[in-house]
Amino acid sequence: MEPLVTVLVTTYNQENYIAQALDSVLAQKTDFEFEVLVSEDCGSDGTRRILEEYAARDNRIRLNLRPENVGISRNWFEGLRMARGQFVCTLEGDDWWLNPDKLQTQVDFLRSHPDYSAVSHTLLLTDDEGNLYGTEPHDKRILGHDATARLFLRGVTFSCTACLCRNIFRQMGPREEEYVTANRSIADFALCLLILNAGRVYVLPQALSAYRVAGTDPHHQNYNGTRTAVQKYRDHLSVIRASEKYWQGRYSFTLCYLAGTFFPFCDRIRLGGLPEFLQAMGGMPLRCRLLFPFYFAARCAGLLARKLTGCREGTP
Repeated sequence: MEPLVTVLVTTYNQENYIAQALDSVLAQKTDFEFEVLVSEDCGSDGTRRILEEYAARDNRIRLNLRPENVGISRNWFEGLRMARGQFVCTLEGDDWWLNPDKLQTQVDFLRSHPDYSAVSHTLLLTDDEGNLYGTEPHDKRILGHDATARLFLRGVTFSCTACLCRNIFRQMGPREEEYVTANRSIADFALCLLILNAGRVYVLPQALSAYRVAGTDPHHQNYNGTRTAVQKYRDHLSVIRASEKYWQGRYSFTLCYLAGTFFPFCDRIRLGGLPEFLQAMGGMPLRCRLLFPFYFAARCAGLLARKLTGCREGTP
């Protein structure tokens, strides 16, 4: 019998974390069957050995052990295509779930809301020492409300890894594969838009998962720890360009370019490296480069006004 839910765990060089991730999934209390599909991207540490030990003990675990490294995006997308469940959700191998009722909570929501394609939630940001850095997302326009493409393309994002969604990936083909894997390391932007395009997305205001913002393992390959700010910005631009190609005018990405430039630009002013960042901004379309000074001034004025009135950005 096919499981109702597939939990896709993607992992690469996470031997110090993968057990906690799997334990948090296997501890789920549900009134339905679920499978745990673990897609391991040919790492060089002991992650694969740990996975094989877990799979030998629990028949809910199905392993996809890659013969060669393909990168985060392809590992993620091809894993989703392998999912057998009616619903599918993802977990990165260095993160974990906080609540044993997470899956049941999200499945109950989608069962009772057939017009929704997905339900997401907030993430608790933490590190190896247990320090807490708040939750994401925190924009009140989507907490306890729907995430929308309009807000998403303005920079009000939700977590793709926190989503439980209907399995829309079985019908996806080479065109979607090219889109999602256009950038080797960033797949969540494309996946979020595909999910939003499939139907409504609700964001639960409670944190049901923990997101590890830093790790102490020197072999742990964390995207944020291995890419510079300018490299990450160039990646962001490449993802938007791939989105423009895929959606062919269905969505406007002008504000997405501008919103995705604002805070990295501010950081470079504050921390240094502005000349290199200005050069990277040449990857934006000309219309966006011309609009950015006006967007920057308006956004700064808005932030100042909110600071003076004691409101957070995103407060209605």
